[in-house]
Amino acid sequence: MNRNYVVCECTGTTAGQIEQAVQQGGRTFDDVKARLGVGKQCIKCKDLISLLIESYVEDLEEE
Repeated sequence: MNRNYVVCECTGTTAGQIEQAVQQGGRTFDDVKARLGVGKQCIKCKDLISLLIESYVEDLEEE
């Protein structure tokens, strides 16, 4: 996914910011929510962000 793609419209959070949060230790939606403030308003982004987190964690484990 394009790192500039906005995954949380309410906060303007991008896929790249989600990836960075995972690289800094975020492993769950709640971890990333605490770091970036995503999913506190409409929560429409939760499923996509959860999938991204899972993908980024898998990528880190393969390295």
